[in-house]
Amino acid sequence: MRGKAKDGKGSVLIVIYHNHSTTSVATGVRVARENWLNQKVVKHPDAEALNARLQKQKMKIDHSIAILTLEDEFASLSAAEVKKAIASDMPKIERGHSIASLFEEYLSGGNLKEGTKDLYHHTLKKVLQFGGENLKIENMNLKWLRSFDAELAKTQSANGRSIYMRCLRAVFNYARNNEIKCPYPFSYFKIKQEETKKRNIVIEDLRKLYSFHTSITNAYYRDYFFLIFFLIGINVKDLLLAKKSQVIDGRLEYIREKTGKKYSIKIEPEAQEIINRHLGRGDYLLEAMDHCQHYKSFARQINAALKNIGEKSKELVRVDNGIFEEEIEQEVIHPIVPNIGTYYARHSWATIAYDIGISMDVVSQALGHSAANRTTLVYVKFDQEKVDLANRRVLNFFFDTGGTE
Repeated sequence: MRGKAKDGKGSVLIVIYHNHSTTSVATGVRVARENWLNQKVVKHPDAEALNARLQKQKMKIDHSIAILTLEDEFASLSAAEVKKAIASDMPKIERGHSIASLFEEYLSGGNLKEGTKDLYHHTLKKVLQFGGENLKIENMNLKWLRSFDAELAKTQSANGRSIYMRCLRAVFNYARNNEIKCPYPFSYFKIKQEETKKRNIVIEDLRKLYSFHTSITNAYYRDYFFLIFFLIGINVKDLLLAKKSQVIDGRLEYIREKTGKKYSIKIEPEAQEIINRHLGRGDYLLEAMDHCQHYKSFARQINAALKNIGEKSKELVRVDNGIFEEEIEQEVIHPIVPNIGTYYARHSWATIAYDIGISMDVVSQALGHSAANRTTLVYVKFDQEKVDLANRRVLNFFFDTGGTE
């Protein structure tokens, strides 16, 4: 049984496991957790009927798979391909099926990462907040979708709404691909998206941010921001969760969590100096996770500290003290880079690299965007040396030491 809605019930799914992969089939049966034991419905007024229904559906699928095993290609199929091959014999979601159950089936059958699953769960939460906990998929037509988008627009940007809409569209595509009868509201609905605002910092402000005299706390978190910059814009999660064992021959070797791609970054002296100041006490390379339960909370602290770095002034501010309004003098911080966040380090590295003459091919390679085919280890080594040289040139330019060639 997967999931648990506010009504305390979860959906019963039939799981197909083959070739080290899994997928699932919705049965349309929803029961409370206390009514599910040893793969059976128990202590339920309709337990006998529901168990008979589930058994019938499972036998039908088992029979279809047994026939499919006679085909030569069966051994090479994934679980999802097995499901598709026997689709005509699988139980269909009946009219009246909830969008919550459809989300549950989609998420249980895919190999999505936890971060991506969180996006889908958050999307479902927004959908149910607007449409109600018992929202049925046949009621989600074009008119409903436009109303939902208009409601999101009250608090979300176009790019924020596009994330929810793409998740919702993926679930409806899944339904259509699995012959689940429901409207397809995206046929005439265009998902709007605005060009992402550039988040690079001009070199003068970046240098000022680095050298500005600030509090010990702000300076502590600022170190992490510039370590990201010195390591070619490494993702903050990959940096904070890096282990000491991943430093090999002066290079940080890691697999980027977001893309699954392997990275190897040469640790330049400027980066090593920061690492030495904040070396972890245990397995972690950096001490951040020694005293922080989750990397996201530490990342938020970095962003907050960066916004507190800048000139201060005293300004008169009108406040309501509950009886009358009065003017009081308050200290106001004018951040060097308003709205700064850790991702600015990655954007700034790329912008500086391009501005000082590093080719877009090498910049893309450094950021992991290169899609070129690698055929020999000689070429891989050659490309890595180019990336190492590019980073050294960016750091030389940043520290104004010359030698950008």
